Amino acid sequence: MDEHVNATQGDPAGGEVRHGLIGMVRADEVGMRQSASWIATARGGADLHQSAAVALVSGGDTTMKMAAAVMVPTLGDAHLEKSGAQWVVAAGDINIEKGGCAAAVAPTVKVDHGAVGVALGWHVDVGEGGRVMFGPLAGAAFGIAFGIGAGLVMAIGAGYAAKKALGRVPQLPWRS
Repeated sequence: MDEHVNATQGDPAGGEVRHGLIGMVRADEVGMRQSASWIATARGGADLHQSAAVALVSGGDTTMKMAAAVMVPTLGDAHLEKSGAQWVVAAGDINIEKGGCAAAVAPTVKVDHGAVGVALGWHVDVGEGGRVMFGPLAGAAFGIAFGIGAGLVMAIGAGYAAKKALGRVPQLPWRS
């Protein structure tokens, strides 16, 4: 199925996958067209067009058009157009047009005609038709509340387990 794969282990300069299914793409610049990959890593930029990747790691700008990914960490800007991702973390800005993601973390997050679950950034710009469920303050409050609740559940569970374990310790003859 990967008859149009132009990425070999000996040539890391440019990795382009067209109409292919590949486990891992690793190159200086990654371009995927109508393909799927488990992991795609690029030292420079990455460009996905009608493709999917579980992890898309980029050292430069990342562009996704009609694509999907689970994790998108990038050292540059991230631009999602008609695309979806679960986690997008960028050192640059994130721009989402007619797409969405569960969590977007960047200095600036801009959403136009899309949706974001949690947007964490210094500037969160929600344009026309955009929706953000939790902004930076609401996301932090939700995280703190979730952390306190999880801590209480773990403390109660640990106390219950300790009580059961101490109840099974045999009594020593000199302690009676």
